[in-house]
Amino acid sequence: MSRRSAPFFAALCLALGLATPAAAQSAAETAYVLALMRGMNQLSVRFDREVCGFVLRDAEGRYASTKVSWGGHASCASLPLGPGVVAVSSWHTHAAFARDYDGEVPSIQDVEGDMSMGVNGWVATPGGRLWFVDGRTGDLRQVCGRGCLPSDPGFVPEIYGAVPEDFSLDRLYARFGRAR
Repeated sequence: MSRRSAPFFAALCLALGLATPAAAQSAAETAYVLALMRGMNQLSVRFDREVCGFVLRDAEGRYASTKVSWGGHASCASLPLGPGVVAVSSWHTHAAFARDYDGEVPSIQDVEGDMSMGVNGWVATPGGRLWFVDGRTGDLRQVCGRGCLPSDPGFVPEIYGAVPEDFSLDRLYARFGRAR
């Protein structure tokens, strides 16, 4: 982003109700998201549907989630934010385990979607992992590994290969066999 386009981008983010360029997550946000995802991942696996929303922070620094949106097996669209509501980050689950879908890592669309909105993201997997997506750089890292969240009893570990603790967006493209 050029220096001249940065003010435009910041104004666009504010107009859309999104946070201006994503910042690293805090310990309080991480604790909030872990608690949220313990419940959401369990439901997501049970009903084999993605669940999603945004993390919000009030003036006193307390975290909350927007109303939960239910998606399909491999997609979810969060409800639009109301006027003046600013998202700290997005969050979603990856539904139940499926042999034909590498759901143990965030998808390219997950990462690029957060980057385009200018927010960080959180992704829970069928194997019970929790990922943090840096909405500025596209880098991602496991906040906690396999089994730290409720997981799918039918989950088969690492059928798409080892799951590293962190990824760059370029490495994620390579994992999915796509050129950037």
